[in-house]
Amino acid sequence: MSEGLLFKKAGKEDLPRISEFRKGFFEVHEAGRSCEPEYYEWKCYRNVFGEGGVWLAEEGNSVVGVKSLTPKPMKVLGAMVNAAETGDNFVHPDYRRHGIFSRLFRAHLDGVDPQWSLIYTLPSKIPLQAYERKLDCPQIPVSLCSMVKPVRSKQLLKRKLRFSFVAAIVSPLVDIASRAMFRIGTRGMARSTVDVRPEEGFPDDVDALWEEASVNYDVILVRSKKYLEWRYIANPDAYTILIARSKSGATSGYMVTKVHASNDLTWGYICDFLTLESDPNVFRKLLAAAVESFYQKGCAVVLAYVVRGSFYYRTLLRAGFLPRARHPIVCYRNELGKLVLKGGHKWHFTMADSDHI
Repeated sequence: MSEGLLFKKAGKEDLPRISEFRKGFFEVHEAGRSCEPEYYEWKCYRNVFGEGGVWLAEEGNSVVGVKSLTPKPMKVLGAMVNAAETGDNFVHPDYRRHGIFSRLFRAHLDGVDPQWSLIYTLPSKIPLQAYERKLDCPQIPVSLCSMVKPVRSKQLLKRKLRFSFVAAIVSPLVDIASRAMFRIGTRGMARSTVDVRPEEGFPDDVDALWEEASVNYDVILVRSKKYLEWRYIANPDAYTILIARSKSGATSGYMVTKVHASNDLTWGYICDFLTLESDPNVFRKLLAAAVESFYQKGCAVVLAYVVRGSFYYRTLLRAGFLPRARHPIVCYRNELGKLVLKGGHKWHFTMADSDHI
């Protein structure tokens, strides 16, 4: 079957076919982000940090496998590096176990300097085995986990209870208890002079926030104004930007959120955030504003990715968020990858550092 396959880097004219192929793996509403051609054009061809791409395997006129590479700036052990995320790992079921996944990965390595770039991804269970066993991409020793908090329980209870009227009766009591627990976990905010508001973009002094916050981490994606505007404003998907400002008007933190409806459940995603650990009330106030917004928008559950044991993780725990699942991060074992794989490094990583959202 594999003798007639062609492997190539896709052109813009291939994006509609890639989009349709991608949609064939699950319903579009189940994905946390767009699967349209415009999304791939934004991610790969309008990337302000360099052209990425989508590599495809095709037989005749049919796409049978895809894989993307997205350049992203990172600060790793004090140095600014041209990192890249490899993602969109999809192979048609009839063509699996023919080495297509591995050949696509090796094809896009040809366009990356293996001595400098950090190539990483957050794979699901089946691709994880292929990365580790065949592609020399071990798991990085960092514990990234998702955390969830019920906001409106009616949607959740309808799934569990046989009679919907019971959910309608019980859910208000559950919601009251949940909101009370959240207020306990974020107490102390009343003393904060920080003001949090939704804004259309990112202020110029977000670069100063990034510079000050980044010194606390060994590995962190570069959250400059240039990156944030490309990631959230130029993106064809819609995000909400919350900016925290001090009494003087200086930017002291930000949080990016998104609402997504999947089947009969509405999710509130905390996509990204950055604050200074020296003032924990900033993150608490951003969190409170986000959760209240999700509640008003009818979200059932709030989801965030965070490094276990971090300042953010501890704050989410106190605010009633529960650990849900561990998400492995793997990286290619090139020169820089070997340093990262040694472990013992302090990471900052959020949901939007991957292409999951």
